[in-house]
Amino acid sequence: MIKVDIFRKKGNIVKLEMNGHADYSEGDDIVCASASSVAFAVLNGIENVVGVKIGYETGDGYLFFVLPDDITECEQDKVSVLTESFYSFIKELETQYPAHVKVTELEV
Repeated sequence: MIKVDIFRKKGNIVKLEMNGHADYSEGDDIVCASASSVAFAVLNGIENVVGVKIGYETGDGYLFFVLPDDITECEQDKVSVLTESFYSFIKELETQYPAHVKVTELEV
């Protein structure tokens, strides 16, 4: 199962941890590929499009990132478009594949 922990501060996503494999199917796992693709697209968008350097760690079935505390309001607005898009997508995956994706939200 893919477990996604979303950490919010004042409503904004500030940290994300995604861990595990969907185990939806052997070989080409569309659930795992979908979750990974959108997560890495958001990570790349934050760093390469918005220009905010973030702390992150990746591994087999693992992604963690945390936003810096000192981003500007303008940067936060742009980052929020990306992170909320991720949230919307991953929640839809959870709805479609509840035995394979679990999303948890926490306020920090």
